[in-house]
Amino acid sequence: MQKKKRRKIFLMKNLNNRGSILQIVLVIFLVIIFVITTCLMTMQFNVSNYKLVDLMMKQKNLEINLIAYYVDQMENDILLSDDYEESGYHIYNQIDDLGTVYDITTYVESKEMNYSFFVQISMENFRVLKFEYREV
Repeated sequence: MQKKKRRKIFLMKNLNNRGSILQIVLVIFLVIIFVITTCLMTMQFNVSNYKLVDLMMKQKNLEINLIAYYVDQMENDILLSDDYEESGYHIYNQIDDLGTVYDITTYVESKEMNYSFFVQISMENFRVLKFEYREV
């Protein structure tokens, strides 16, 4: 009788151990899934941020180059309104000569961006007096 009791107690302990091990494996599995999901979401977020930063850098470089072009044209030639299309960009600028300053409104269109900006450049020292983004 005592052997049967011992055996039942032993079996009950083993069943409890198996249940505990199963719970531990399940918790470990859930933690691993959570970590993998978190890592993938973080990577996706970083990639989208990188793309936005890259787009902003392209935009800023384009603005700097266009303003340098405007100043160069003002120093060496006459600056006229024009329409450019190159490397997937369509750039249209509207220029107003106000005597001492040029008011330049530039529209930039591409598959990645669509915006416009306003620049006011002095004719005396060719400095940028005003720069602001405008709604398209």
